[in-house]
Amino acid sequence: MSSTIVPAGIQTMTTSIRKGPVLHIHPESLRLSGYLAFWFMVAISIIVTKAKVTEDLENTLLIEWFGYNNICVYFDFNPAREVAAMIYPLVEYCLFLYLLASHLHVWCSWRQKLVSRRFLLIDRVLVIIETILMSWFRMVFVIKAPDDIKGHTYGFLGLQVVLCIVAIKNLVYFHKIHMSPLQIMQQQLGFPNLLNEKGQDIVGGTYVVLLVGVTVFKMAFCLTTFAGNPFIDTKTKGSSGQKIAQLADVIWMLLAAVVPAIIAFFQRKHTDTLHIGLGFDESKVLGTKDENASLLTSVETGTVEGEEEGGN
Repeated sequence: MSSTIVPAGIQTMTTSIRKGPVLHIHPESLRLSGYLAFWFMVAISIIVTKAKVTEDLENTLLIEWFGYNNICVYFDFNPAREVAAMIYPLVEYCLFLYLLASHLHVWCSWRQKLVSRRFLLIDRVLVIIETILMSWFRMVFVIKAPDDIKGHTYGFLGLQVVLCIVAIKNLVYFHKIHMSPLQIMQQQLGFPNLLNEKGQDIVGGTYVVLLVGVTVFKMAFCLTTFAGNPFIDTKTKGSSGQKIAQLADVIWMLLAAVVPAIIAFFQRKHTDTLHIGLGFDESKVLGTKDENASLLTSVETGTVEGEEEGGN
């Protein structure tokens, strides 16, 4: 006999819903898929821009406003913008599902008393904020940069906030369940574990501090530029300000779009898979009265004891 703990509101349906398929969902696989789709979108956009775009890329709005081009220039011109917009749903849906699956993971961990109720409730609020901000990123494809550079850019700023929130949440969550991504990577690569749990937390915390720091720098630079008073000079070609801003862009891209993909790649085999059962309420489908149907309205239950197929 095996004992399985599932969140309240899901487990209450198990008594009257049977014979349905079971979905096996792994949050980190979804995150990895989202990042791979993002880099696929970037690669295709670069190819289309170089092959089909006739605009002068040395004289763009990005250079006019910020003094240099970054990766976003490959989403700004037709037909690359339309191609990127068609691919982006692959990125968006994978990351949306990742956010939802991660929250369900936290929910299950709370039921097993691995995380506090406060952490669960904070995560629930943050998931809503993350979902809204991530959905607004698509505005970079809706609002053309030449029409409204500010409106075009704000969606990207929201995505930066989302990635910082996710990094902070994951740092806290994996600390609470004593499962450091660094430890998992070392095990899979066959490296000796040279750091104790505290040392691994320091490495993870350093990564998050760098990501948040670079993000704040980029956002402050962007917003002060839009306000007409940038705090560093990037429009003078070859200036230290321009070099610092370009370096910050590269570092941010590595921290926000490369490192998380590497972490997800290693963690997908070492974190629990979610098993979500689907089915019909037999009492409604068959027109019979199920004595357990009243449990569907319950919001607080304990551990559900279940038997594996073929076992007792």
